[in-house]
Amino acid sequence: MVLVSLISINALAENSTNRIVAIVDKGVILQSQLDEQVKQTYQRLPVEQRSSITRSDIEKRVLDRMIMTELQLQIGRRSSIKISDKEIEDSINHIASANKLSPKEFLEVLKNDGVTLKSFKNSIRDQMLVRRVQSSYVHHEVKISEQEVKSFLNLLEQSEGDQATEYHLGHILIATPENASPQQITKARNKAADIIARLKKGEKFSTLSITHSDASNALEGGDLGWMKLAQMPSLLTPYVEKMQANEFSDAIQSPSGFHVIQLFETRGQQKVMVTKTHVRHILIKINALISDQIAQERLLNLKQRIENGEDFAALARAHSEDRGSAIAGGDLKWVEPGSLVPAFETAMNQLAINEISTPVQSQFGWHLIQVLGRKQQDNTQLMREAQARSQLQKRKADAAIEAWLTKLRDDAYIEYRI
Repeated sequence: MVLVSLISINALAENSTNRIVAIVDKGVILQSQLDEQVKQTYQRLPVEQRSSITRSDIEKRVLDRMIMTELQLQIGRRSSIKISDKEIEDSINHIASANKLSPKEFLEVLKNDGVTLKSFKNSIRDQMLVRRVQSSYVHHEVKISEQEVKSFLNLLEQSEGDQATEYHLGHILIATPENASPQQITKARNKAADIIARLKKGEKFSTLSITHSDASNALEGGDLGWMKLAQMPSLLTPYVEKMQANEFSDAIQSPSGFHVIQLFETRGQQKVMVTKTHVRHILIKINALISDQIAQERLLNLKQRIENGEDFAALARAHSEDRGSAIAGGDLKWVEPGSLVPAFETAMNQLAINEISTPVQSQFGWHLIQVLGRKQQDNTQLMREAQARSQLQKRKADAAIEAWLTKLRDDAYIEYRI
């Protein structure tokens, strides 16, 4: 079979005006294909570099890259890995969107660059197939342990030094005298509340500081400058840690009076805050006997019973078809954004605390949802760990792919005819 393939290849080389420049196992690379890749490589070079780089400087490297691509494409074909037309269209639309172009405008750019839509689609298909092959043969073998992540983060902290987040704060003080009377405290509290109300209406913090603050930096707009948590008064730290940029605090009482602070911005390590929701539900599934209408009617009846005083948890245990949560009275505990199906999460996010939804449909059936609480959670450390794991994964995968490609080339039959 190998002999027949080589005979066919030689016949193609002799009979075709399109010369073969390389034989790669049972495949070939043609001169026209090489010319196209060299052309595209030149197009990606900065204009000022093109005149100083000759074709011979890049032709061999381009051909070597094409050979490695062809070897992986052959594996993909033998493995029957398929890339659908829709995946290719989605990829092209994504590229167009990333370049802030409509699909039609992007096709016009390709045409102006002398690239046909057919050749571009083939290029996209080949790239996606190569990635799929690498994922199948290499990526799944790359494992990252928790200890590796921990060691990597420790190493980063040591190399970065003291790079903790810095906070740019504004501060307004409504002072109270030493041994203030209840009346003086009430007056100061009311003044602080009035300032917060005016901030909510959009008045500038610096203006309110200049006109109302008793702090020493009032004329500077209450600007405390940049500081780390360890550098700021311990009274403010618990509030600043929970604040987002441009957010201001409620009135903070201390022996010196009432403080209002605003976090203008942060720099350095950014905090990632997420809202966790404590939620429970009752699920009615759809089947041959239970239609959408019947499921909704059952849930509306259960909602009426709850509003009349019956216990949600007891009804969930008796009626919910989500057996995993039904045992706990329908309780899904505290959930993070993205952990539930979109239809459920969208409805959940629109509910007030303790409010019960109307029936909500998802791919699992119909739900009656109740939100029991919400809280902010700092996910910065989780994000850092995820980023560290991703970096380690890429390092290991790159090394594993390099070793795999070297072996792939060593085991292949490659003949240059350039």
